[in-house]
Amino acid sequence: MTAPRRALGRWPNAPLALVLAQVRFDQSPETEPQPLSERIQKLTGSIYPHTSPLQQITMILGRTTSSTTSQPPVPVGLDLRNSENNEAVRLQPGSVTFTTSSYQDRNHFSRQWRVLMDALCEKRGLKVNRLGLRYVDFIIPSAGHVPEDYFRDGLGRSPAALGNQSPVAFNLYDFARENGGQLRVQYSRGFGPPALPPDLQDMVLPPEALTTKTNSGMSAVLDMDRWRPANESMSAETIARELETLRADIASSFLSIITDLADKEWKTEKTGDIQRA
Repeated sequence: MTAPRRALGRWPNAPLALVLAQVRFDQSPETEPQPLSERIQKLTGSIYPHTSPLQQITMILGRTTSSTTSQPPVPVGLDLRNSENNEAVRLQPGSVTFTTSSYQDRNHFSRQWRVLMDALCEKRGLKVNRLGLRYVDFIIPSAGHVPEDYFRDGLGRSPAALGNQSPVAFNLYDFARENGGQLRVQYSRGFGPPALPPDLQDMVLPPEALTTKTNSGMSAVLDMDRWRPANESMSAETIARELETLRADIASSFLSIITDLADKEWKTEKTGDIQRA
């Protein structure tokens, strides 16, 4: 019998569901998905035993012999996955995306990312165009609370305060940063258990500690996406350092918006509660 998976991160009851890091760069023969996947496999050993091709299907709508036609699938990259399907490396021409729902802490994540960047850069400079980091949280209120109780005024204002608005709501905020990038915060609330954003639902399985935690009322998803343009040559070490800067921005922003209730419930160990490992 295996032990239940803990909440992600260092907080005993953390709402964290998924972390995603991405680098976009100028393409070269050395950074194509197939040779890059071979270098990653060499450095990571048996961590990612499953490799599957990514294919793109083009649908053509219009006045043709039939109402809809489709082109043959076109290979557009590779997915490397671990056996638990909670960690994946997506390789596409000009981008590497690392996604995990088995996040332990910042140091462990940084080491994983650095290995991928060592394989990508191969001890030479890489022309980087964009760096991004994304944290997704599942907000599942305790009894007697609603999702907005966990955030300070200004984020996800309760529909009850807006009169007859639907209890299902979506809010999006963009915050400019001095380095030319942005922090995009998306907050959506609805009924029942939360789910990953649509563009992430094929990446990895969300953590069991959250998906098995039920709530008969409302829940919410907080999606924080920090990115910046680059347009400069970087080493693996520089890419890793720049990503840590993005992480620090997300962390400080998150801490600045949570309430005392969130701090108490997410950071305090509660023995005997099987849903709060």
